[in-house]
Amino acid sequence: MPVEINGLLNHNISSETHPVPFEIFDPEGIAEMAKLHDAWGYDKVLVANAAIMPDNFTIAGYVAAHTKRLGVMLAHRPGFIPPTMAARMLATLDRLMPGRVGVHIITAASDEETQADGDYRTKVERYDRAKEYIAVLRRMWTSDKPIDHEGKWFRFNGGFAAIKPTQGTVPVYFGGMSPAALEVAGEYCDTFATLSDTVAGMTEVVGKVREAAAPYDRSPRFLMSIRIVIADTEEAAWARADEIREAVAANMGKLAPNTAAVKADGFKRTAELAARGDRLEKCFWNGINQLRGGQSNSGTLVGTPEQLADALMDYYDAGVSAFILRGFDPVEDVIAIGRDLIPLVRAKVAERDAELATAMA
Repeated sequence: MPVEINGLLNHNISSETHPVPFEIFDPEGIAEMAKLHDAWGYDKVLVANAAIMPDNFTIAGYVAAHTKRLGVMLAHRPGFIPPTMAARMLATLDRLMPGRVGVHIITAASDEETQADGDYRTKVERYDRAKEYIAVLRRMWTSDKPIDHEGKWFRFNGGFAAIKPTQGTVPVYFGGMSPAALEVAGEYCDTFATLSDTVAGMTEVVGKVREAAAPYDRSPRFLMSIRIVIADTEEAAWARADEIREAVAANMGKLAPNTAAVKADGFKRTAELAARGDRLEKCFWNGINQLRGGQSNSGTLVGTPEQLADALMDYYDAGVSAFILRGFDPVEDVIAIGRDLIPLVRAKVAERDAELATAMA
């Protein structure tokens, strides 16, 4: 299966090692980072969403205007706007960047965050609402005539999208490790997205989601977000990891606490992973997870391009065919990953798939 390699686009050029106040909105920086990801072979960039963040639909349109082939994975909270309207907005964005849009349905990390936007539904209610929301999106994208709907969470008459996605639908990404999240994922998602984890951990996740999807005869893809520390030699890579840990430790007072994340099952899993030690498996590093606890999705692979590609292939063999890869230097690491790692990973995946095709012939 072709591998999908994505990046992350913030609303300013920053990271834990290069902190910028969260409030700074940098249009020129957004355009620069979009162009870099476009030039260096990334498939999409995740454009995040949270209660206090700049509007990511607008940012995604701005990315479309500054790129030629790069797509966006748009984080979207289901239920804050009607699914009929969201279907038209996503279809419009997809037509502006044909076939390059995915929607990452995120129900929020905590009750407090959703309440900041006036939504007082519980976590279980939000997941239940997400199922109906996704179903309505897909009906709107595929129906050739107005539709009526009367469900548990939404009711409308004559809903219609005159504009349709380029490929008939928009791929739906979804994540979450709670039982309610896995229930939604099994029935509705195209790609199940997770935080950074070990190969053993991802093998467990893949098994759980496939089990949840089996009753619906569905087979979703899997995406994992992971940090990268890359250098020409193994020694240089680990030395750089030590430097990154020192820099992040020095900047801890400048980093906004992610207090909502600690209540999410995925981030609890990250905190548990950090407690297992500094280095795990081939080259998995918990250094920044240990510094920031359950507030940071910062499991990291450390090594040379060849070592990193081999490590990513272990995840591919475990069922992960999509990644969000990002480093710690907000500019140089985008270039280094695109120049030195992405081509290697794509070549190894093509070779692995060819071997499999030959064996099955």
